[in-house]
Amino acid sequence: MNKKSTPSNQELNSYLVQEDTELLKYLISNYPNKKKALLKQVMGGGQIRINGDVITQFNHGLKKGDEIQINWAKPSKKVKLQKLNILYEDQDLIVIEKEAGLLSVASLKEKKKNAVQILKEHMEAIDPRIKVYIIHRLEREASGILLFAKSQKIQELLQNSWEDYVIDRKYIAIVEGKIKESSHTLRNYLRSNKNNQVFIVNTPENATEAITHFNLLKQSNAYSMLEFKLETGFKNQIRVQMAHFGFPVTGDKKYTAKKNPLGRVALHANLMELKHPISGEHLKFELVPPSNFRNLVAKG
Repeated sequence: MNKKSTPSNQELNSYLVQEDTELLKYLISNYPNKKKALLKQVMGGGQIRINGDVITQFNHGLKKGDEIQINWAKPSKKVKLQKLNILYEDQDLIVIEKEAGLLSVASLKEKKKNAVQILKEHMEAIDPRIKVYIIHRLEREASGILLFAKSQKIQELLQNSWEDYVIDRKYIAIVEGKIKESSHTLRNYLRSNKNNQVFIVNTPENATEAITHFNLLKQSNAYSMLEFKLETGFKNQIRVQMAHFGFPVTGDKKYTAKKNPLGRVALHANLMELKHPISGEHLKFELVPPSNFRNLVAKG
């Protein structure tokens, strides 16, 4: 471990990585006196930067020469709540991990708690002045990263200028079948009806063009794990397009899946990269899917 700088308060440590490794392995090796649980809290609290970017993923790859900064003084913000984790929080934004099965926002037909309600109740218990505003939605059946604002101003700024601030978003899904293509782009016209059912049509009339790119990560005889990048955003876009392509997301009986080995739709929002709407800071959040999700392809 080569220390690059030594702040006078000893609370912010900056080092140059000496060999290729993973983030958690690096921390365990270089801080043997600190408990593993504490090191994970530091990562989850957005207290670690790699080459200036906030990184929360424990198996993030480190390269020789990377600069790693650790802010020990900043208290961890990661909090485990019902069906969600708080991954990051500052005075403007909150980033959470949503579990599958949890609605992002309230529904007229749904009486169970949703992510907004759970987060609001938690924040109000800490400080009644803190407000929570959802910026985008994540399907109930999906797990992964979800972004909130602490003011209506920030909410409107990000919603109205989404492409100016959100640099990248990616999803991982496990689909049924063995895909031959290592990468592919799907282009379809989508339309939804009054019952919120989404379907593909052949003409652009009263429809929205949906463009989805995917790369093959790994596969078995029964399943393929894919990483998706959406060029457009439409409800159920990945699920509808993959079903039409002949490889439905496993567990997604609504869109022709035959199997449900995980008891959920195997779709996970694994990456969000954005420019902070106020500070301009570059934020990057990565979140691996649950272990049973990752192991499904291996079991195949």
